[in-house]
Amino acid sequence: MTLPLLSPSQMAEMDRRTIDDLGVPGLALMESAAGRCVDALLTRWGRLARTLGVHVWAGPGNNGGDGFAIARRLVALGIECGVTLAVPTALSEDCASQRVMAEAHGVLVGEASGALPAAGVYVDALFGTGLRRPIAGALAATVQWLNQQSTPVLCVDIPSGVHGGTGQVLGAAVRGDVTVTFAAAKLGHFIEPGREHRGDLLVADIGASPHFHPDLVTAHLLDGRVLDGLTHGARSAHKGTFGHLLVVAGGPGKVGAARLTCEAALRAGAGLVTLAVPSGIPEDSLAGLRPEVMVERVPCAGGAFDLQSLEPVLALAASRDAVAIGPGVGGAPETAQFVRGLLAACSSPTVIDADGLNAMVGERWPTARAPRVATPHPGEAARLLGRPTAAIQQARVEAVGELASLIGGTAVLKGAGTLVAGPGGLLINPSGNPGMGTAGSGDVLTGVVGALLAGGLDGHWAAGRAVYWHGAAGDHAAATLGERSLLASDIIQALGAVLSRADAEPAARWLTMAPPGWASQ
Repeated sequence: MTLPLLSPSQMAEMDRRTIDDLGVPGLALMESAAGRCVDALLTRWGRLARTLGVHVWAGPGNNGGDGFAIARRLVALGIECGVTLAVPTALSEDCASQRVMAEAHGVLVGEASGALPAAGVYVDALFGTGLRRPIAGALAATVQWLNQQSTPVLCVDIPSGVHGGTGQVLGAAVRGDVTVTFAAAKLGHFIEPGREHRGDLLVADIGASPHFHPDLVTAHLLDGRVLDGLTHGARSAHKGTFGHLLVVAGGPGKVGAARLTCEAALRAGAGLVTLAVPSGIPEDSLAGLRPEVMVERVPCAGGAFDLQSLEPVLALAASRDAVAIGPGVGGAPETAQFVRGLLAACSSPTVIDADGLNAMVGERWPTARAPRVATPHPGEAARLLGRPTAAIQQARVEAVGELASLIGGTAVLKGAGTLVAGPGGLLINPSGNPGMGTAGSGDVLTGVVGALLAGGLDGHWAAGRAVYWHGAAGDHAAATLGERSLLASDIIQALGAVLSRADAEPAARWLTMAPPGWASQ
């Protein structure tokens, strides 16, 4: 139900083990990598390559060695191909060997100076996932020039300038149309802005595999298989089988958040949903609530939850299978005290979002008595961790790990490439689109997580399945309505449609050599 992802250091260790422990020569791996790149290039741009030629931009390391091997193979097929050695410093041993072989086969090798060469296809083999320093100076100017051309670009392993572990741009980065990576995808391929820079992604088998090194794999990419098992229920099942979720949500002017959370939970398969709302909420504000939702009005001094509400809500939680806390409850100090008391005393699996998270800013999280999931967006994560939002976005993997430790459970860091971290490791979600950045989308996710917790899933997989399902539903809705017009309620309506076709979805739709729209030119 997932695909392995590696960090740069994990990939380097896997290469070392493959060469030193399994006896596969480094040059053999490089030859396999070059062959897969040539296959992908000719599949996508065969006509352009044969009529206008190919030009490779090579660096001094093993990524450049791949580039020299690609050029040699193309020339052997009768395709014109030259190489620009853009960083004319000492070459790695394997890169130097590949340069010698390439020149022996007639490949012309030059250095970056003067006019830059034209070709039908460019190959970016400057730097791989081992890059640590920002690209600057003349090399940055070359990258900028490449990005300004209309010529298609194939990137070897990862677009040069993208950090393989964080997805961040180091000074400047190539924008590729296709990236061919080896053995396993890297974290930076699925974290923005790296994901945007890579274009279409192909993971190629070169003879090194994470299958032989499971201890190195601590992160996974979610795919459609995470929905397996959610599509069918036993014929003897009933509403009690699928769990009872208590939603603690709503406050003055924010009952809509509660409604979205409850309906999403029902659509995600919760057998029963009870909404606990403050007694001060006007009756007419609940008029649009789904009739399937049971409502419990709990005492409070005003229109929002306060300490008077705590014991009644705990009594409700005691007979429910899971609790969703926070959407629309508001930020009054008395409400924050109520949230903190509820988290400290509740023994049911819990998902916390929105104002529930804000109530914990600067506070010590109580020890979780059952699975706990928190679902902050970057701004909420910044408040919880006490740092700027920009710093969260620049180090999302590190941030989500810190959040998981802080809350004592599973953390979901929302955004493009939502991350899930906790005792089960790191998960990255490829589904979803910018149109989901709309009011109420997070409340829908809270309801889906809550439904899966109520159904008996642990925190890690309730969160992982929920973020994938939520994103896939958003993609389905956007395909019909367009991203700009997407509403949170549209995501709810698409949950069932996505689930009904889950069995037909390719397991590796996000890692494919021929995604929709590809054509040889």
